[in-house]
Amino acid sequence: MDTRARILEKASEMFLSMGIRSVTMDAIASELGISKRTIYELFHDKDDLVVQALRQMIISHNNEMLGIITGSDNVIEAIVLIMRMESQKRMHFTKVFAEDIKKYYPVVYTSFYSCKESLKEFSASYRLLEKGIKEGIFRKGLRIDLVDNFLHEVINLMHNSERIRMMNPQGAEVLDNIFLPYFRGLCTRKGLELMDKYFEN
Repeated sequence: MDTRARILEKASEMFLSMGIRSVTMDAIASELGISKRTIYELFHDKDDLVVQALRQMIISHNNEMLGIITGSDNVIEAIVLIMRMESQKRMHFTKVFAEDIKKYYPVVYTSFYSCKESLKEFSASYRLLEKGIKEGIFRKGLRIDLVDNFLHEVINLMHNSERIRMMNPQGAEVLDNIFLPYFRGLCTRKGLELMDKYFEN
């Protein structure tokens, strides 16, 4: 692993466990046993390091989801498995991190999802929608880029809405009250039957 990759990996680990604001460049350098100057040779400043670390996290997370989508029998099963994975991941990072990324998320979001080609490359949900239409689970004629952008905007809203944050919804509540009803609206009869089968409990 080269030095840049090592820095991104360690910085991501520290941001997730301690929050972004509380992690200094000195602390990252110390953890890696390198000089702070080495970090600044590869990243302009801490903001640049944070943005690049978040980009790497999103790419890694996207690849995990793509693996689930590819390996699942159908997209409804994939949704179930992805939601389980998300619940597990949330247990391993601090709430401070979720607060801290608000400053950076719009920048990273724009860089990934600003055009249709970027959506295809970096959005696992885009691939999920494509696969669902091919399987006859989601309705034909959906404009995938529009639906996918809407899903990302909902996720963005969940991160940034003070009103929703004050309600303190748990993961299962977000799934049951926001995402599952929306996905049901995209489904064919076959898709609805699968939704009932997988989510009846």
